[in-house]
Amino acid sequence: EAIHEVDGIERIRFASPHPRHVDDRFLATMARLPKICRHLHLPVQSGSTRVLEAMRRRYSRESYLDLVARIRGALPEVALSTDMIVGFPGETDADFEETLSLTAAVRYHSMFSFKYSPRPNTLADKRMRDDVDEAEKTRRIVALQALQREIQSSLNEALVGRMVAVLVDASSRRRETELSGRTSTNVVVNLPGPAAWIGRTMPVRVERAGPHSVWGRIDNGAAAPSL
Repeated sequence: EAIHEVDGIERIRFASPHPRHVDDRFLATMARLPKICRHLHLPVQSGSTRVLEAMRRRYSRESYLDLVARIRGALPEVALSTDMIVGFPGETDADFEETLSLTAAVRYHSMFSFKYSPRPNTLADKRMRDDVDEAEKTRRIVALQALQREIQSSLNEALVGRMVAVLVDASSRRRETELSGRTSTNVVVNLPGPAAWIGRTMPVRVERAGPHSVWGRIDNGAAAPSL
């Protein structure tokens, strides 16, 4: 709340709160303060309660989905991203199917997904056998990433034709005349323009979309952006 009142700060973005720390006061504060980005990175790691218990995550599939519903009730426009691990010790085909079904239910705007690998001095490494073979881990992560790509493509396509407020933060790596920035919901937007726009928030109309970003142009004559 104190940071929100600092002149010159346009956006405040939270980074990876543990699901147990997102309470009603947290959500009410986000809803009340417009500088707080409408994006939460909410790591889940697995869609299976059994695997979550093995990971000692201290929440279940059901409580996580309840939290997602509360977040969207308080912040209807919020975008959610997450982290997911496949092939954790003991993960069965049924457990993995629960990860797929949770992904489909939540419809994350983005996801960081990984194959499990033992890390020295962790509880999993000390007490659990890495019993999901590498080929199966690969099959699972390919399936998960394909589903997530479909979801991201659908969510980004829904932005085509809309006006969005883009905080321009860099020159494009692909073209010298192209810039990139992000919306409050953390969507990457590519647009043509001069480097002088970096650091400014610009009104952009989205013209086309891909699974990882969208493309648009400045539209100063349109109504105020909604995102």
